[in-house]
Amino acid sequence: MTQFSAQSLQSADSTVHLTKMSVNSGDAGQHVDWLTRLMMVGVGSGAVLSAEVIPPSLPDEKVWTLVQRFYEPRLVTEWQTNSDRLKLLEELAPKINENKISLTESVSSNFGTIGSVAVAIVTNVKPGQESTYHEFEREFQSAQARRRGYRGVYLQPPTKKTPGLWTTLIRFDSPDALDEWFVSDERKKLLTLAEPVVNSTDYQSVLGSFPGWFPAEETGQKGPPNWKTAMLVLFGLYPVVMLEIRFLNPHLHGLNPAVANFIGNSISVALTTWVTMPLLIKAFTLWLFPKKETPTWVSPLCFSLLVFLFAFEIVLLWKLF
Repeated sequence: MTQFSAQSLQSADSTVHLTKMSVNSGDAGQHVDWLTRLMMVGVGSGAVLSAEVIPPSLPDEKVWTLVQRFYEPRLVTEWQTNSDRLKLLEELAPKINENKISLTESVSSNFGTIGSVAVAIVTNVKPGQESTYHEFEREFQSAQARRRGYRGVYLQPPTKKTPGLWTTLIRFDSPDALDEWFVSDERKKLLTLAEPVVNSTDYQSVLGSFPGWFPAEETGQKGPPNWKTAMLVLFGLYPVVMLEIRFLNPHLHGLNPAVANFIGNSISVALTTWVTMPLLIKAFTLWLFPKKETPTWVSPLCFSLLVFLFAFEIVLLWKLF
C-alpha cells in the first residue's frame, strides 16, 4: 500500500480525525468527490458523531480538510483500520504516487469551523431507506462542494435518540453564492431523486443579525435585511428601556450598578424576545419576508408606518417623563 503522511499520536480524549488533501494537479472536483466518499464511509460506519468537509480558506491554497468527530477515542483507532477506508486509500494510491495529490492525517481533541452564511437542514429519512439515502447524500455533498463560494459542511447522521434524522449545516461565503446553489438545476434534480426515500426536510437559514428572532420561513429563503431587523428590534426595545428607566431604576438605586444593569438588561431581553418581537414579526411579516406576489407598495408603506410609530413612541414617552 502507498504510504502517506500520518500523525498517529493521540491523547486519551482525542476524538477528532483530520484528513487533509492537497491537490497538486488534475481535476480538483474528482479529488473532492473522493473526500466526500471517504466522509460517507465514516458516517456509514456508525462511529462518527459528525463530519464536515472544509475547502481551502484562500484562493491560492489547495488543501481540503475532512473533519470527523467520533463518539469515543477508541473508535478513531478502529477507523484507521477500517477496511472500506483502506480500499479508498488504495484507490487513491496511483495519484499519490504521481504526486497529483498528497494526503496527511492527524488526530486531535478539537477542531473549529469556518463560514459566514449558513443553512441548517434536518432531513427525516423513511424507515428502511437509510442505505439508499446514504448514497444520495454522498452525491449531494460532492455536488455542493464544487459550487462557487462553498465554505464547508457539517454533517451529523442519525443517532439512537434521533433515528432517521440527518442534520446538515452548509456554509457559503455570501448569500448570493448560497442562493445560486439553492436554485441550481443540479440541486433540484438531486432533491427530486431523494423524494421517494425522504419523509420531510426542514430548513433554517442563519443569515441575518438576529437569526433567533427572524428565521427564514421558506426553503432556502434568505432572512430579512439587517436594516429591517434593526428597525423592528429598536421599535420593540425602545419603550421597554424607557419604561424601565421610569419605573424600575428608582428601585435599583441601592444596588451595585453591575447588578442593577444586569437585572434591567435581563428584563429587557426577556420582554423583547417573548413579547414585543413575536408581535412585531407577525404584524410585519409581508415586509420582512416579501413573496413574489407581494405588491410593491407594501415595502414603502410599512417603512413609512414604522417611521410614524417611532415618532408616536417618542411623543408618548416624552409626556410620561
